[in-house]
Amino acid sequence: MKFFVLVALFAFAAADSYKAAEYKAPMYDSPKYEAPKYESPKYETPKYETPKYEAPKYETPKYEAPKYEAPKYVAPKYEAPKYEAPKYETPKYEAPKYVAPKYEAPKYETPKYEAPKYEEVTYAAQPYSFGYEVQDKESYTDFEHTEKSDYNVVTGSYRVVLPDSRVQIVTYKADANGYTADVKYEGEAKYPEYVESQYKSSSSYAAPAYKAPEYKKPAYTAPAYTAPAYQAPAYQAPAYQAPAAYPNY
Repeated sequence: MKFFVLVALFAFAAADSYKAAEYKAPMYDSPKYEAPKYESPKYETPKYETPKYEAPKYETPKYEAPKYEAPKYVAPKYEAPKYEAPKYETPKYEAPKYVAPKYEAPKYETPKYEAPKYEEVTYAAQPYSFGYEVQDKESYTDFEHTEKSDYNVVTGSYRVVLPDSRVQIVTYKADANGYTADVKYEGEAKYPEYVESQYKSSSSYAAPAYKAPEYKKPAYTAPAYTAPAYQAPAYQAPAYQAPAAYPNY
């Protein structure tokens, strides 16, 4: 190792000075060898000692008989139950309050009437003819009516007895130019004498009397209450059995 270090130093110095290094052969000392000294081992025979044996000591065990203590019996303490009589509260009865019914007159609403809507149906003109006559002596009804059409011109006439006993005769014609009528009267008008009517209207009107309904107050019978009969519970003292005799050892 030292050799390499020296070589490195010399190489560094030589590189610095640009001088050739001088080499010296190393000095070598021949090693001195000493033969080892050998000593023969000393052997000592082992000493044997006879072991000492001690016989074990045996101690007889001591036995103690168990001590038995008879159990102490404690008689149970009995406390008689305390009985409290139940408290009874008389129920409070409140008579029902009667409220007289209120009568409200029914409200009448006039029904709303809607006139039916009539849609006139138009038909094509057709030729026709008809006629009728009515005579009723009891109701003083006497009239007749005839009419015919050829699709373009309508002609006809009707006759009726008027209240004044005259007969009215109407002859009419309807065409594209319009409606024309010819009115004639037969007979003389007669007016009967005025006779006062014997009907007299009742001017005094008595409104209906409304009688309120009579309400009978309901008869209330208070319920009869029977107090419950209390029976004290029957107490039986517990039967105690003494424990079996404990064996002696």
